[in-house]
Amino acid sequence: MEDTLRHTLTTQQIEIFNTDGYIIIRQLIPRDMLDELSVDYDRATRGELNVPEWKSKFGEGKTLQLGHPSRKISGWEEHQYRKIIVDVGKQLLGDDIEYSYDQMIFKPPGSDTELLWHQDAGYGWKGEANGRSTTCWLAFSTATKAMGSLQFIPGSHLHGIVEHIDATDRSPIQAALEAVCDPSLAVTVEYEPGDATFHHGRTLHYSEGNATDLPRKGLSTHLWPASAIRS
Repeated sequence: MEDTLRHTLTTQQIEIFNTDGYIIIRQLIPRDMLDELSVDYDRATRGELNVPEWKSKFGEGKTLQLGHPSRKISGWEEHQYRKIIVDVGKQLLGDDIEYSYDQMIFKPPGSDTELLWHQDAGYGWKGEANGRSTTCWLAFSTATKAMGSLQFIPGSHLHGIVEHIDATDRSPIQAALEAVCDPSLAVTVEYEPGDATFHHGRTLHYSEGNATDLPRKGLSTHLWPASAIRS
């Protein structure tokens, strides 16, 4: 990776991740690179790409969850943005951390769809991924609290997997679960385009619907140890 694009974490950032279960990295992806990627992102969320498994996802005003975009969009799998994300994951959790899967999560204006409180690993992440994993949430647009930016409960990754209950009756997110937790402990992160957070697989997080007249565009990239990916 070119040194000018590599984001070298400080000791303090790694300590914050270990203590709080998440870190914020401003301008992780340079704006010119994000603008290039946004052309494909917008085409994907408008339904203009020929991806058969996405076709049933679209509908006016629907929140979109589009799986494996970096495998479906030409040029993304080997793109520099993904190398930057994976490199940060390695710095946080070890050299065996690799890309596992990703998702576009697009909230249109006026969407009332919440991402209910949960831990990513609470979805049954296997092997080492259950206790040693991270998710990068990359902002492709401004994301304020009112738009549905992410909220985290600091330190929640240190207390194991909490109880999760079936929430498919309240959420269009595939196989939705909701964690039993105390939302009053939450800290909200707001993003500008190119900003990212990395949260531990056991960190409790949530986002509101989008109460604004602007879309909220995000990309989640899940990073696991190689042993879990290949098992």
